[in-house]
Amino acid sequence: MRAYRPGDTLFAGPTATLLAHNGEPLTGVSLDYLPDALAALLAHRPTGCLAVGAVSFDGLACHLTLCDTVTRAGPLPRQHHFRCGVNPVTITAVPSEEDYVKAVRCAIDRIAAGELDKAVLTRTLSVTSARRLSVPGLLRHLGGRGYTFAVPIGARRTLIGASPELLISRHTRDGVGTIVANPLAGSAPRGAGQAADRQAAEALLASAKNRHEHHLVVQEVARALAPFCRDLHVPAEPTLLATPTLWHLSTLITATLADPAPSSLTLAAALHPTPAVAGTPAKPALGLISELEGGGGVERGYYSGLVGWTDATGDGEWALALRCAVLDGDRQLRLYAGAGIVAGSDPADELAETNAKFGLMLDALDVRPFR
Repeated sequence: MRAYRPGDTLFAGPTATLLAHNGEPLTGVSLDYLPDALAALLAHRPTGCLAVGAVSFDGLACHLTLCDTVTRAGPLPRQHHFRCGVNPVTITAVPSEEDYVKAVRCAIDRIAAGELDKAVLTRTLSVTSARRLSVPGLLRHLGGRGYTFAVPIGARRTLIGASPELLISRHTRDGVGTIVANPLAGSAPRGAGQAADRQAAEALLASAKNRHEHHLVVQEVARALAPFCRDLHVPAEPTLLATPTLWHLSTLITATLADPAPSSLTLAAALHPTPAVAGTPAKPALGLISELEGGGGVERGYYSGLVGWTDATGDGEWALALRCAVLDGDRQLRLYAGAGIVAGSDPADELAETNAKFGLMLDALDVRPFR
């Protein structure tokens, strides 16, 4: 962490941390063209060059760094007691909790009318700190809590977070490409105390509503990957994945790539947006998101987009940009959280889920408005 400097790009997964600095920026390329554009650029760079950064939710913007020399290290250590300690702060919810609940009710009505099966609705918190915030300070708390990232996305603006969800990874060994995808859908807040926490996990695993939501996502991810793969393995049952604030239903999908093997970013583009961040079917879900989030003053930007890296061989790792915020300057932070709405959703439960998802970033600030 000591090597990080403002303007650097950091991406840390479960096995390694990448830190890119003094590279060539790449912006303004949409996701439709980005895999081919990056492949062409990387083909003319020195061996070992990487592209690392983020792609917006709508796929129309990107902030990537092409870096010939990347600092590599092990995974970021998890620090259990570190806090930024930035109180006092002011927090403004956009939309308000009441308006978010109304939007969820509207989505439930649209689902009941047969317009779609699932929609993911986002809300934000605007946090203003009386003291200065720093990217390294936030990263020290987020490290070891998922796919940790810090990506510059404009003048004095940094996308920072720790996502639990791997969209796709591709690794090649002895000429054979293998992939892993780990869709998450269906969540519940952690319980207070060991017994309550175990009860929350067991209830989530038994929940018909959450298992249905999870099945919608896994089914679509498997469908999108199938044309690129052989030996696609999709477990029949989800497992539980724990984060500091939530339990998630998780399915680990693995496969061997068919020839010719697509790049990790090509696969990410084929998957995005999954029902985990948009809904299903995609077209009506995206239309409803535009209507309800746009009407509520929410602009996702890079939230629920892609964050990760790829190299010249096509190997790489891309996570969904979740449990994240945008640091604007050194005192303003916008946090993002969303919930998947399906038949059987309860608006109060979905609001509580978003509050729990805000918890990771709020804990980094030592702020606990929902407890």
